[in-house]
Amino acid sequence: MAINDPVAASAQKYKPIQSAVPGTTLGPIPINAFLGGGKIYDTPGVHLHHRQTAVVHSEDLPSLAPQSRLRGQSFPVLPETSLTFYGPKSLPIHVVPTEQAEEFYQKELGVLLTPPSGKENVENWRGLDSERKLQIKFEDVARPACDVAISGLGWFSVDPISRSFKISEPNQTEIAGELLLSVHVPKPVEIFVRPPIPVGKAGAEWYHYRDLTEKEEAIRPKWYF
Repeated sequence: MAINDPVAASAQKYKPIQSAVPGTTLGPIPINAFLGGGKIYDTPGVHLHHRQTAVVHSEDLPSLAPQSRLRGQSFPVLPETSLTFYGPKSLPIHVVPTEQAEEFYQKELGVLLTPPSGKENVENWRGLDSERKLQIKFEDVARPACDVAISGLGWFSVDPISRSFKISEPNQTEIAGELLLSVHVPKPVEIFVRPPIPVGKAGAEWYHYRDLTEKEEAIRPKWYF
């Protein structure tokens, strides 16, 4: 915007400070950003209780804020299925067998598994006391089955392993069917299942634009000006 509008260019020195910690904007901040005299207002953010950022200590909030472009981290979970995580790079991914997961969690909480970080924050951590069981169906081996989004943290796509790891001849029989997935989060963090977002060059290989159906058009939010 600043490239085409000299007023916007001059207003850059007045723009608000960006912070990883919510609550730093206490009131509306007007920004002279248009040649015709209009303003953009930066307003205080709304606290959303269902986000991951609402249940961690303020000292750990920077670790949940992406510092660069999100790039997927893929890892196999079944012979023909992989998960690709899109979220902060500062959160390392650890893959362990399901039967060892609880022991690993209790042992490494606050050490390898952060946040929480620090002894006091670990003691006050509420734990992963909410579980959601998902039944995910694979309908097309050329594209992810879905995205599973964890509010305030990121999302992971459920992929046929042939797509994530470039296997030319996937086993159609093993991919077909359902995947049972259990996601554990602290209360009241919410989990959303949605159609997969086409990300990067990989998304361009399978995404095809289509018009909304009448049903989708009817429930789509309307904007009135």
